[in-house]
Parts: sequence; structure tokens; C-alpha cells
Amino acid sequence: MTAGYDPSLLPPADEAPRCAAHTAAINVDPVGSALWVDEVVMIDVPLPWPKPVWAADGVTHIPEAVMAAGEQGRRVRALAAVPMDDGVARIVAYERVDGSGPMLRREWRPDRSDIGSLADRLLRDGLDAVDDDLAESGPEIREVAICAQGSHDICCGAEGMRLVGQIEAMRPDVTVRKVSHTGGHRYAPTGLTFPDGRMWGFVTADEMAAIVARSGLPSSVADRCRGWMGADSVGQVAERAVFAVVDDWLMDDVARSVTSAEIGDGWDCTVEVVGRVFDVRVESGRSVPTITCRADGGLPAKLGREYVVTALSER
Repeated sequence: MTAGYDPSLLPPADEAPRCAAHTAAINVDPVGSALWVDEVVMIDVPLPWPKPVWAADGVTHIPEAVMAAGEQGRRVRALAAVPMDDGVARIVAYERVDGSGPMLRREWRPDRSDIGSLADRLLRDGLDAVDDDLAESGPEIREVAICAQGSHDICCGAEGMRLVGQIEAMRPDVTVRKVSHTGGHRYAPTGLTFPDGRMWGFVTADEMAAIVARSGLPSSVADRCRGWMGADSVGQVAERAVFAVVDDWLMDDVARSVTSAEIGDGWDCTVEVVGRVFDVRVESGRSVPTITCRADGGLPAKLGREYVVTALSER
């Protein structure tokens, strides 16, 4: 008895591949796997990081504070970030405001000993609760956050760190942050771009450089997009399909609306952007194994699902 996926998609029993390498080998589309959040809060936590990262001294209360935010109806993801080399302690937050356009950036620079308590206040009471030490505000900064937590998963530790070095060499003008587990290490290297609020998987340095520079056409890198963080999993699939059809980076500069309704064996989605309305049909694709990293035969493996767009039309 299988777990619902095609067992031929597992690695051979005598092989123990990394999960990201195997997921790429069986051509799994990463779309629909992005975070669905309105706030991303990156909190400086010095290395080395334990697993979980919030077991580190001074930040053990962070998961409880994130839960408190959720009880208020706020969708928040807290990430640990490796402090930058300038000796400044930071908390950087991106928030979706005024609809669903670019996320607003805020940065606080407290004393390093106050990082944990300030993060607690921001998470529990909201980003407007604290304006002391506010250093910068606005969506102008182009920033990339790459999952590089080797203590959580070797794929992110190896592939993520390699990507960070490559981006820094290619685009020294872009702020690159090394962050803790973002989910989806089977798609490593995986990262987030701000202020657009997109997540990416299996992305190369050349592709990330093009994304940051907005060079070339979005359709050329759309298959690397795990999703836009302003929509749920199914909505991310529909939004990415429209992103590729519109094929203009300016789509990330404007508000958009994504709705979905489960109909029959799939979902009927509507994406509205800059006065254009698209109807997108999303259905379940392959049932795929999410293998255990570096385990013989990839076992035990969890059941994963791909999504496919079966129809797209503009009204």
C-alpha cells in the first residue's frame, strides 16, 4: 500500500539523495508553496543557530508572540536573520498595506540586548506600536532574503549559502539577508524578494539577478515563482499564471485581488489587476512524494501535491 503517490517517483532504495535535488529531478512545480502572510518580520539572531532557531538565547518567546499575532487575525511570519557586517542590530519588517501592492518596509535599530523584547512588542502589539529607533520606512529598498539555515536542512544550508555568495558578487548594490527556515526546503535554494512579496524556488543566481533588476520578461522566470504572499496556495497558482500572461514587472507595483472558490474537482479563481479581470481554472496535478532528505530510498516520504492551470481567459 502506498501513501497516495506514484512509488516510481521515489529514488531507488539504495540511494539517499538530498530532497531538493530529487524534487528537481522529478520536475515538481513549486507554485502554491509560498507563505500566505501580511507581515514578514526579520529579527537579527547571531550564529550559530540551533534547530529550531527560536531555541536561541533571548528569542525563545518568539513562537508564542507569533501565535498571539495570529489570534488577533494577523498573518505573520517571523524569520531569524544573520546580522549584517556593520555591527548594527536590526529588526526589519515588511507589511502589506493599502490593498495588495508592494509591501511597506520598516526597520528598527535597537541595542542588541533589546532585540528580543522589541520583537516581542512588534509581534504582539503590531508594527505601529513601536516607532522608537525607526531608522527607515518605505518600499524603495530592493531586498532579497535567502533561506540559509543549515541546522534545519542541508539543502538550504548548502544551496542557499552558495546563492547568497553569488548574488552578492553579481549585485553588490542589493541587500541580501540570510534567514532561517522559510518552508519548502525541497525547493532549495529558496528565497523571498521585497517589496514585491514573491517567493522563489530552484532559482539560480542569474535568474535572481534578473528578478531583482527586472530585466527580461517575467514569463522567463515565472516557473521559479513559488507564489505571491498575498494569496493562499490556490490563489498563488492563479496569480502566477496571470503574472506570466501580463508579462510585465509593473504588475508587482500595483494592488491586485485574488479570489478562489472550490468547484467540483478544482477551483475557479478570479484575478483582478490594473483594471483587467482574469478567470483561471486550477486543478490538482500529480500526487508526489516529499522525501526525507538523505534517507535510503527517500523514506519515509510524505504526500505532496502539484497544482496545474487548466484554463485562463480574460473577460
